[in-house]
Amino acid sequence: MGRKPIRGLAAAALAVTMAVSGAATPAHAADGTVPVQRVGVTVLQLMNMFSDGGFTPEEIAQLVTDAIGAVDDAESVVLTHMDALAAAPWLGAARAHIVEFHDIEIFEEETLWDWAMAVSHDAEVAAAVFNAMTDRKARNDLGYAIHTLYPIALTARVKAGFGTTTLMRHYRDALQSIVEEIKPTCTSAPGELDPHPSIYQVVHTCTAPDGRQVVFQDYQYFGEWRDGPYTPESLLNAAGAGTSWAVARTVLQLMDN
Repeated sequence: MGRKPIRGLAAAALAVTMAVSGAATPAHAADGTVPVQRVGVTVLQLMNMFSDGGFTPEEIAQLVTDAIGAVDDAESVVLTHMDALAAAPWLGAARAHIVEFHDIEIFEEETLWDWAMAVSHDAEVAAAVFNAMTDRKARNDLGYAIHTLYPIALTARVKAGFGTTTLMRHYRDALQSIVEEIKPTCTSAPGELDPHPSIYQVVHTCTAPDGRQVVFQDYQYFGEWRDGPYTPESLLNAAGAGTSWAVARTVLQLMDN
């Protein structure tokens, strides 16, 4: 199979991001998850190109540098989710591996091997803990660790010359779990203003992936839309904006393209 150009993946990432923040999504839904999405997109580029082979050590070094830059940009987003006790150990592990990631190019061979195995282990344990949790906020927080640990582990394994097939499959499984387990849920009902002959109103009450209750409405006044109208898809996007669910969904869509 031919190699997808980086520009193609970048365009796909932009298209998915545009879809996630579609026209029916309120302006406040713009959030800090884009740098975290970039981590996943960058590593998907690395995996796609590396799997085709034929790259020089210099080219691999550039790809690793790109991954480091993406992780740097995402660090502050990950650190904002350090308050959940259940997720804290793996968020802490993600923070530690972000620090170590900066030195990947100067690791001696055995150090690189040990570290690649350690970060792979932490990624796998974080995914297992996510599946054992029930609290939505803790799961959302842990999702940010997963979005950091797996890409770092995959990059480290490429650099170390280790296989990535199994870990890549587990990364996809972890993203699928996030998408399925903390998917927004919404109920819709006529609003109090709806009986008015010139007003159409439907109120959508949603539980966001992080456990918050958020409310949106389809509101039409004298035939003019003031809010909405929401489709089932745009309602999901609005309720899930700014969460690790939104990141997982974006990266998973890119994997499947």
